[in-house]
Amino acid sequence: MSVLDRKLLRELRASWLLLTAIVSIIAVGVACYVSMGATYHNLTEAQHRYYRQCRMADFWIDLKKVPLAELDALAELPGVAAIRPRIGFFATVDLEHVTKPLNGMVLSLPDRREPVINNVVLQRGGYFTDRRENEVIVNEALAARHGLEPGDWIRLVLNNRRQELFIVGTAISSEFVYLLPPGGLAPDPEHFGVFYLKQTYAEDVFDFDGAANQVVGHLAPHVRDHPRQVLDRAERLLAPYGVFATTPLEDQASHKFLSQEIQGLWVFAIILPCIFLAVAALVLNVLLRRLAQQQRTVVGTLKALGYADRQVFVHFLKFGLAVGLGGGLAGCALGYWMADGYTQMYSKIYEFPELRSRFYPSLVAICVAISLGCAVVGSLQGTRTVLRLKPAEAMRPKPPKSGGAILLERVGWLWGRLSSGWRMVLRDVVRARTRTIAGVFATAMGSAVLVCGFMLADASYYLIDYQFKWILRSDVDLSFKDERGEDVLLEAAALPGVDLAEPIFNVACTFSNGPYRRKGAITGIAPDARLTIPRNRDAVPVGVPPGGLVMSRKLAEVLHLRQGDVVTVQPIKGLRRRHRVPVVRLSDSFFGTAVYADIHYLSRLVNEEFALSGVQLAVDRRPEREAALYRELKRMPALEAVSARRDMVENLDKILVENMGIFISGLVLFAGVVFFGSILNASLISLAERQREVATLRVLGYGPWQIGALLLRESMIVTLAGTLLGMPIGYGLSVLTAVAYNTELFRFPVVATPGTWVWTLLLAILFGLAAHAVVQIVVHRMDWLEALQAKE
Repeated sequence: MSVLDRKLLRELRASWLLLTAIVSIIAVGVACYVSMGATYHNLTEAQHRYYRQCRMADFWIDLKKVPLAELDALAELPGVAAIRPRIGFFATVDLEHVTKPLNGMVLSLPDRREPVINNVVLQRGGYFTDRRENEVIVNEALAARHGLEPGDWIRLVLNNRRQELFIVGTAISSEFVYLLPPGGLAPDPEHFGVFYLKQTYAEDVFDFDGAANQVVGHLAPHVRDHPRQVLDRAERLLAPYGVFATTPLEDQASHKFLSQEIQGLWVFAIILPCIFLAVAALVLNVLLRRLAQQQRTVVGTLKALGYADRQVFVHFLKFGLAVGLGGGLAGCALGYWMADGYTQMYSKIYEFPELRSRFYPSLVAICVAISLGCAVVGSLQGTRTVLRLKPAEAMRPKPPKSGGAILLERVGWLWGRLSSGWRMVLRDVVRARTRTIAGVFATAMGSAVLVCGFMLADASYYLIDYQFKWILRSDVDLSFKDERGEDVLLEAAALPGVDLAEPIFNVACTFSNGPYRRKGAITGIAPDARLTIPRNRDAVPVGVPPGGLVMSRKLAEVLHLRQGDVVTVQPIKGLRRRHRVPVVRLSDSFFGTAVYADIHYLSRLVNEEFALSGVQLAVDRRPEREAALYRELKRMPALEAVSARRDMVENLDKILVENMGIFISGLVLFAGVVFFGSILNASLISLAERQREVATLRVLGYGPWQIGALLLRESMIVTLAGTLLGMPIGYGLSVLTAVAYNTELFRFPVVATPGTWVWTLLLAILFGLAAHAVVQIVVHRMDWLEALQAKE
């Protein structure tokens, strides 16, 4: 080992406390990148494997009813590689031990197992047998939640008839990675499931002999990325059979939720590490500059002994590289531990046959390279300082800095009121510009991360309240298979425990404005509705006009519409006539793209006197009254789905709020590392540079606590300045997050409560005090007599 390398090891050991602070900041940045990057790859690879295993469809076509013989023309369309017709309906499930009626989706599968598009992966039991016709395969999540096993019997209401079905197995499918119930916003395996029936049995029970109401298929590779032209031709071809919707893979709900979550992970994997690594580079730069100045006589001696500039430069560069390497390796270890936790968290939300944390050597190599690059960038300025020194000049002690009054001293009335301690502190903060700027920048970044995290938490609570306490206020929603009349509303109002019943009329349609098109639905509500209240961005109710639409602002943006413009509406069912309808008002929400209209106006629009497709209920929440209501609902065969607002809120709380809590806890911890590491580093460097000054103060009678108080004032000035500067930066990060998640499915509000700013300030102070506690210990242990005897 060379002399310089032995010297390097001694310096690393001597500066272990300072280096630990910097290494921790680098490790946090690398851990963020590794954890989110590894989780991103885990989800992406699991998605691709799962889609290949189930032969995931590229498109879905929902129809009223089409004879199988008429689908040959669809299979021969240019760009269509393969198709599979099937039968699909919603159903209600009656479990004896469950009070509420459950919702289900029924899909047909071939009687005998074969590789088909949108296949299933069996989890327990087996495939259909020849022993009975009424066999069913249940999705694994619902079966596990209710203790259903192969060999059990289950009752479903199919085509208005109660059917007893024998469970032969449980399965999952790539079509339902993110399993959403009708009208739901989060998976609800306790109240919604998928049930697979034999093709022949489904044809018999739904009166679909030789027919289907859904076609799934694969596209040729050259049109897979732009399928709309092929799907438009398919829609025109199948128009006589009542096409309700054509859905490409990119718009399929499960795929869209999963893909957007994966994309969001990648965005955070880029932004957060950049913040921490920039802080680490700046703090390391301050440390290397201080080390170079502290060892200027040593450097002069080395040059005088014949060491070349390159050797001295590499020696100091190795110091930074050692820090970068340590931070990179520690960050990789921490990151993979976190990635394992994130992956387990996602496995509870998304249904995969296999989702586990994997090791990616390329990711480790990239992270180590990034941390080393960060260290090099942070070391360059300090090492360049070494090269400028001439041997004769370097061997002389560095001349003291020039004094002079700082700007604050010119404010006589203020300066005169300050004690000598505060004057010393303020002069040092202003004169040590590089160290102060680095400290302010580091604490500003820590403050920004805290503000962003707290704002995301506030946004999670706000959007749930906004959606389910201000807009959707019903306790129970009933959906019917077909449009019904006013008699059903009166029947629902007479159900036990119902305090208020309001009609809902959902009309699926296509909105178009010139070249811009979107499939969606118009929700018809009563003019004086109290259970669904559209609101604007200020949460002010938006009244539904007697004519025209109230359109969500997001859909208006997609269609390039403004308030007062006219949009073309073509209903999917009925006569399917095109209507030119004015967009009278705009509303706001954070889920989906809702469009509202007066239910009487909407009924006339589709040539109905008065129609409804569902009823919203406000109910007596006493358990005995709710139980009586659900008993009656189980006896209503015409129901397609029953949704309870409480269940939706609980699921959103579980998925959105709890997971956000985990994420924010990590951000607070990481921000704490930045605060603690940067403040500790700055304070220890300040103490090391002023050893003789500190020793002089001890001689003058200052005790360790008084000296520590001076250093605490310095660190608090920097901490508070950086925290206040970082608050608007954190607000900006929240705005960027909201922009990244501004999709048609989901949008994040930008919400900042007073608690955000208060907690950020309090935590910044706490982290600063924790760092100062370490500095105070160093002050107590400092050998001030040796510092006084140091030779010039």
